[in-house]
Amino acid sequence: MDRSAPTAPAQASDGPAIRGRRWGVGGYVLLAYAISWAWLIPIALSQGLVSAGDGWPTHFPALLGPLIAALVLTAAQQGRPGLRDLFGRMTRVRVPVRWWLFALSPLLLLAVILVFQTVSGRPTSRAQDFAVFSGLPTGWGVLGVAGAILLVNGFGEETGWRGFALARLQRRHSPLVATLVVAAIWAGWHAPMFVVVDTFRSFGPAILVGWVIGLFSGAVVLGWLYNRSGGSILLVAVWHGTYNLISGTAAATGLLAATSTTSVIALAIALVGLEIRAGRRGSPSVLGPTVQDVVPV
Repeated sequence: MDRSAPTAPAQASDGPAIRGRRWGVGGYVLLAYAISWAWLIPIALSQGLVSAGDGWPTHFPALLGPLIAALVLTAAQQGRPGLRDLFGRMTRVRVPVRWWLFALSPLLLLAVILVFQTVSGRPTSRAQDFAVFSGLPTGWGVLGVAGAILLVNGFGEETGWRGFALARLQRRHSPLVATLVVAAIWAGWHAPMFVVVDTFRSFGPAILVGWVIGLFSGAVVLGWLYNRSGGSILLVAVWHGTYNLISGTAAATGLLAATSTTSVIALAIALVGLEIRAGRRGSPSVLGPTVQDVVPV
């Protein structure tokens, strides 16, 4: 297991010192919510409905709220040095290969399932089904939809949730507590989508509970990947985007849907269990950053 030293790496992944405390994480959350909801609420008031495969109305511009809020507050609090650090983490490619493999693991899982279905004679997902995603036109094709998911869904959210909020919460809280706080913030941010996005509106009580469990599990996995990759926003954006591609498109049915969801929940439970055990034993954090995984840009 990797040895961790949370204090030094957290600073290395969190940018220059903040000039003031007026806009903390609470202020960031309010700004991110305001930016995102300013797009979603008018759609709700006009009774618009975001549907899979349709490009209008769309909730996608709202997904940029966490990113925009992070840029605004980083510029205000840390100026150019802070923005350079943030952009550096958004483009941090130089990380150990094992973390790149994990960032791409949703695609690797997809490949394994497709091979298994082909060998066993079971029906496989059609290629065009991966181009059917809420708020995006199917005419963009698989590559166009995948690119939009990566750039807007991935970077739009992860620059804020992990790159800004988690990094700052870990200054005062343990990685596990900070992760759970970010997960709660992330869940609340989705609220208007239950009014305007067709797939969210179709959730029954059981599916809603499953969605919450899945989101908190995803937050644990993403927080672990962010910290262990030396604060690479790029890697968590890649994992987030590729996971949504295999779990949020029309192709996410049957074995693929079950396996992708179950694997994330199982990994999150394992990570939390290991983190709690490490805390009881006084061992290094499992979820926190490590010295050897911090690679200069």
